[in-house]
Amino acid sequence: MLDNEELEEMLKIICVVRKHLMTGGPRRLPFTVPPLVFSALRLVRQLESQDGDIAGEDVPATPRAVFQILNQTIEVLSSVPCPELALRLYLQCAETASDCDLEPVAYELFTQAFILYEEEIADSKEQVTAIHLIVGTLQRINVFGVENRDTLTHKATGYSARLLKKPDQCRAVYACSHLFWVDDLDGIKDGERALLCLRRALRIANAAQQMANVTRGNSGPVTLFVEILNKYIYFFEKGNPHITPSDIQSLGELINNEMQSDNGNTTIHSDPFFTSTLRYIRFQKQKGGLMREKYDPIKL
Repeated sequence: MLDNEELEEMLKIICVVRKHLMTGGPRRLPFTVPPLVFSALRLVRQLESQDGDIAGEDVPATPRAVFQILNQTIEVLSSVPCPELALRLYLQCAETASDCDLEPVAYELFTQAFILYEEEIADSKEQVTAIHLIVGTLQRINVFGVENRDTLTHKATGYSARLLKKPDQCRAVYACSHLFWVDDLDGIKDGERALLCLRRALRIANAAQQMANVTRGNSGPVTLFVEILNKYIYFFEKGNPHITPSDIQSLGELINNEMQSDNGNTTIHSDPFFTSTLRYIRFQKQKGGLMREKYDPIKL
């Protein structure tokens, strides 16, 4: 572990490097800012492990102050413009702030990421990537209280449901179910809201299937339904009391019906993904014990 004097020197170096890098221009900043950010985040973790603050003139002495500098540094990227890179860096900083138990800092960084998404990221493909980055990062963060977490998850699910393409909407919405049931965090196990996300994703998948029926004359692939079925199975095994064997049974029967209604395709279980899922269910039944009791009511 570095002593206080060495940490103080590293802080000074980062401040000097930042001052020079900010003059690099829009073509260089996307390449020079990320290494600076990650070096500063490594220093934040070292500062957090110290018993006391670092004293020094004109040098930030706390993790909170370093995050303030990082916020200002990343903000420059949005004017380059490199909004997607800036969003990634904001989320990385938010995760580090969470590890340092700095809830207000993590919340502010997430807010900046949301503002970037709303105002700067217009391309549909970039929006899909950004949403999954936001959801994945928020899922790993455990520093937020109930009110702040509810605000952020509400925004994330809202953005997910407003993506341009139905399949993208569906996948983003069912990914949001993991925001309400985080297996590693005992305090975040809202089975009802996780189920609501899955049901909403199912409605979107059904709308996408109907659109495929209109445009192509058949029901199209059942991939979205099978993906949602696998999410049902995941939460069922994790002990979500709101997901029952009858839910899995009904969704499996729906997939069977969709596959049978496909013109020219009357073979049930011909979808490889669905076949693999059914094989997994049978495998769980063969285990015996509690797992067999859980899966025994499912007849697929």
